Amino acid sequence: MVYLKKSALLSFVLTIGLLSTSCGMSVKGINKFQPNVIPLSQEIDLGRKFSKEVEKEVKLMRLRVLNDYIDSLGQSLAKNSDLNTIPYHFKVINGKQINAFALPGGYIYVYRGLIEAVDSESELAGVLAHEIGHVAARHGTEQMTRQLGFSILASILLGNNPSQLEILAARLFGTAGLLAYSRSNEAEADRLGVRYLYKTGYNPEGMGEFFERLQALHKDKPNILEKFFATHPPLSNRLEAVKAEMAKIPPEEIKESIKNSPEFSMVKVLFNKE
Repeated sequence: MVYLKKSALLSFVLTIGLLSTSCGMSVKGINKFQPNVIPLSQEIDLGRKFSKEVEKEVKLMRLRVLNDYIDSLGQSLAKNSDLNTIPYHFKVINGKQINAFALPGGYIYVYRGLIEAVDSESELAGVLAHEIGHVAARHGTEQMTRQLGFSILASILLGNNPSQLEILAARLFGTAGLLAYSRSNEAEADRLGVRYLYKTGYNPEGMGEFFERLQALHKDKPNILEKFFATHPPLSNRLEAVKAEMAKIPPEEIKESIKNSPEFSMVKVLFNKE
């Protein structure tokens, strides 16, 4: 009989268990068959630590009314997500990029440039709903599991030096916590985003309208959206997928949903004054 060291045996059992089931640590009903060996509690802790590093590198908007508005909008969407049991954090970066990103564990950042670019609250809500989709499906730690491999992550999780996980994760996320998600990740975040918009009462057409706006901007000023297009799939594909998801919603309910609000109009005025 061959005897294995305790850590090796646990790693073997963990790996076999993950390979023989759909992702047991993922949220039920989404992100199926995607392995993830990082516990949700540790993912939240990683997100908190990543957020501190991100905020050393970027300048956040300090006007409270603007931050309160974005947080309120984000929280209303997050409550209707598939992962609504964790705390979410929404913050605005004072930068001209037309972009947004999510860290694992519920930390979501949106650039001022994106808020200035949108023309309706449903467009802005669509962006936040997409990022919430990444968090809910746990795409960040799924990517870590896939890129680092079962054996490396299992040895770290079972070993005596858990801080190594943070070091390895930091390498994966790179500058400002931006992780290049797979096309399937982006497609799933879009689908989930449409659902979250609908469940929260926002017009899901906002997501498609935002993509169309980006296409128009990219034609006129390609340099402005260089980073966005470098980290996201083609918008034409995403538009088709969003329309297919919207086709599942009764048209009369889409017509009755929220497109804009007085709060959004006020925020746009404040951003123009800043």
